[in-house]
Amino acid sequence: MDFELILEIHNAGDQSFLKSLLDSEGIVYFIQGEHVAPYLYHALPMRLMVRSDQAAGVRELLKHFRLSSAYDGMKK
Repeated sequence: MDFELILEIHNAGDQSFLKSLLDSEGIVYFIQGEHVAPYLYHALPMRLMVRSDQAAGVRELLKHFRLSSAYDGMKK
């Protein structure tokens, strides 16, 4: 299974929101660094990785959301 980077976050609140939204939509995803980044004083981002065949739909779903600490915005 191939995954694509959708966005990078630093905020646990954004992470919780995204997980809830994606779970409710049945999206296959993982958040790279979710167990490490908070302990490194947010020096590393958490990366939302979504199954490649669902990536376009997730980008459409998230295009109007403004996360509190996403940088670089959505990944293309």
